[in-house]
Order: sequence, then structure tokens, then C-alpha cells
Amino acid sequence: MRRFFLSALVMACVGGTAAAQPFQDFFRYEEPRMPVAGDCAGAAWYGEFAGKRFDSFRDLYEPVSARGCFDSEIECRIFHQQAITYLGRGPMIYATCRPLG
Repeated sequence: MRRFFLSALVMACVGGTAAAQPFQDFFRYEEPRMPVAGDCAGAAWYGEFAGKRFDSFRDLYEPVSARGCFDSEIECRIFHQQAITYLGRGPMIYATCRPLG
């Protein structure tokens, strides 16, 4: 009788936590965010980027493009590197940095 009571108590404790959200850990997919580019008010450099991002969760490629203005060429190149990282296994098609004006 005592063994039955202990096993029932353990099952009630474990069963209550597992039954609340049994598949919570399987669906924690969060899509990566595209790097943010600045606006063109008072900027000196303009940059563009295009490519295809591979989504391994859905197993397909999606087109990606972004553009923005930056204070320096270095910031524009950093934006390109962040965008390449965002693509994952996808190809980069086009990237440019040029001075405004």
C-alpha cells in the first residue's frame, strides 16, 4: 500500500508538469532578424545587399534584400557582414557600398 501511495504521488507531480505544455521545447523556433541599417539624413555612405536566406526549419531559400545609409564605409561593410551571417547557407547575390553625393 505504501509503495502504491509513493508511486501515485510521484506520478501526480511529474504528470502535472509534463501535461501542462508537453511540446513546448519542440517549437521554440525563432527566425533570425535582418541587420538594421540607418536612415539617410546626414549619412555619407549608401549600401545595398541582396541574397537568398536558407531556412533550415522549412528547408527552402527566401530572397532577402536590404539597403541603408551609414556614417562611414566601415559601418557599411559591417552591415554587409551581418547580412551575410543572416543568410546562413544561402548565396549572396549583390553587395555594394558607395559614397553619397
